[in-house]
Amino acid sequence: MNNAGMDAIFRDLIRLTGEVSRGNYDNAREIFEFTKTDQYPELISELAETFGMMLVQVEAREYRLEQMIEDLNQKKQELEETLRKVELLENVKTHLGKFVPESVKRIIEARPDAPDLEKTPQDVSVLFLDIAGYTSLSETVPPDKMNYLIETYFSGFLDHIHQNKGDINETAGDGLMIIFQEADKTLHARNAVKTALAIQEATAGINKNLEGRFETVVVNIGINSGIASVGSTRFEGITGTRWTYTASGPVTNVAARIGSLAKQGEILIGEATAQLIEDAFPLQPVGKRELKNVSRPLEIFQVAPGVKTGSPEIQGMAEKRP
Repeated sequence: MNNAGMDAIFRDLIRLTGEVSRGNYDNAREIFEFTKTDQYPELISELAETFGMMLVQVEAREYRLEQMIEDLNQKKQELEETLRKVELLENVKTHLGKFVPESVKRIIEARPDAPDLEKTPQDVSVLFLDIAGYTSLSETVPPDKMNYLIETYFSGFLDHIHQNKGDINETAGDGLMIIFQEADKTLHARNAVKTALAIQEATAGINKNLEGRFETVVVNIGINSGIASVGSTRFEGITGTRWTYTASGPVTNVAARIGSLAKQGEILIGEATAQLIEDAFPLQPVGKRELKNVSRPLEIFQVAPGVKTGSPEIQGMAEKRP
């Protein structure tokens, strides 16, 4: 083959390999045509075979790259789906958190794999409050306005309850049950009474803000302290299982009974609570009272009315505590 023919073949090989380098494989087979030793010089055939092997390697790598891209896209979709599920779970957690007591949240956060929610004896103070005259008030006030009233007052109490480490356990229309737990029983009793005083102050403030629009609201409060069974209670039925987390036992029952004795915005406490906080808050003895389903009369005390949570009187009494 003369030089002109060789030059033409080289130019063809250059053209074809150039197209391949740009990703055009349509004419790739033409490169392999030059590998035929019976038709082309040995040098041309070896060069074409080398280009052909390079082409095979390029195609193989492109195929693997495409597979990797496809796998990455699949994993991206799976990750996006997982993120959507995580966002959904976070939303569920946020909404459920509104209904779960703070003590339960703390237990689950401490041991999410195996939270200990079984009932155990614990020293607590239990506070019951209710809005006096709720039934008669609800008969004269439209439901939407009644709901506004309850939400306004209870929302005004919420920060005080949390600041004093109280845990809202139950709500029942016009009432709340709040549990206070501390290793130092004197501390949880104090927190309960501080919360009660703060609630009465908040009630007075809200009453003033709503004056002329709604009737004045009176909140009655009862507190008791002692050992209660604190933890989960499970109710099982055909339709499923219902869990609650509460403090149960005589301490809770007596707190509710004491709360039912309170009138005109009183804060009444049991003898056990009085013994724990008598050096920190001014108390007035009410005397022994018969309580429903309680075997013996119990000594009841009233936290002196009109006392403010930050008053010098309370601060002075607290400083005297050894």
